[in-house]
Amino acid sequence: MYNIFEKPWLLLIAAVVAYIIIYIIRSVKQGETKRRYLLIPVLIAASAFAIDVLVQTDQEQINSIIKTCVKATINEDPNAIDPIIAPDYKDSLHQGRDEIMIYCRAIFSEPAVEKFIKINQSIEVSSSKATALFKGYLFFDKKSRFYKELKPATVVQLELGLKKYSDKKWKINRVEILEIDNQAIDWDSLLDAAEW
Repeated sequence: MYNIFEKPWLLLIAAVVAYIIIYIIRSVKQGETKRRYLLIPVLIAASAFAIDVLVQTDQEQINSIIKTCVKATINEDPNAIDPIIAPDYKDSLHQGRDEIMIYCRAIFSEPAVEKFIKINQSIEVSSSKATALFKGYLFFDKKSRFYKELKPATVVQLELGLKKYSDKKWKINRVEILEIDNQAIDWDSLLDAAEW
């Protein structure tokens, strides 16, 4: 079923169609239609813009979470990530929210990432659960040990599991590292390679 909140531009098309219909009716019945009927397409178009501005869809909320994570990583700010981590967080290595936050604080205690350029992204949403898969270039900060010991940049692919809670907010309840430089990897392999 079509969700008008996901694609409000359909209302713009409906406004154009309504305008054409009203124009045709006014042409055929020349003195009987009033100018106020021209407000119908204007109101339809205004509602499209209102929906786009006022309603944040699930996709938009998830994209906002991804942007927050990227920005927090670049700014070395674990406090920005803290509110978007679910209380029931669990991935293949970290058994809870506290463990992933300890990991984030350890990573962010020194310069790590200079910028992240997204190559592609896909988001699948089903009622109260979502999976976001994204891949991008991760450029390390010149002061970081990753830059010094490894290389200036790498391609990473991550999978985020998200859950919608009773307050209608999405939170991350799982993060898995899938690939680094197009080589399959997981949390354990990553930590072994980095020699934490």
